[in-house]
Amino acid sequence: MDVQEVLAELLPQVPENIFSKWLQQRISLIWLELSDDRLGMTRFEEGPAELVRRRKFSLDPGNITIGLHPRLKEEPELLRHTLAHELVHASGVLNHSKELHDAVDSIAPGVAISDSPMLQEMRDEFLGSARVKSWTCSHCGYEWKRATVRKPMRCHKCARPL
Repeated sequence: MDVQEVLAELLPQVPENIFSKWLQQRISLIWLELSDDRLGMTRFEEGPAELVRRRKFSLDPGNITIGLHPRLKEEPELLRHTLAHELVHASGVLNHSKELHDAVDSIAPGVAISDSPMLQEMRDEFLGSARVKSWTCSHCGYEWKRATVRKPMRCHKCARPL
């Protein structure tokens, strides 16, 4: 899969935002190190203070580098989703907000962990190093081994909120 083709396909789908009109000319793609623990990253080369000024005055953001994990080449759908996520950041949505996640899902829906060996490995690495190894319900005392990254909303036994 050619990542440049995916980029060309996704660019027109990025919602209109503060830096959208410059994306085509300003984006450059790189591959992150194999040991990197991120799927992707977006870097505005001008720095944070200059980025704030350029956002405020709707100016050209300067060069934008998007880095992708090399293992994404093995999972085309995860590559599309990650690149869409980074493109929405590059367009000017800097925080991980509902706006960002809705925009990314409309461009390239997320991949279920059960369908992605890479996401499964990342989850297992996280759970192996997580401080909390199990959850305990304060209402009924039921305890179960942690199997997810997120804290559960309810007890598996009594269904009360945790």
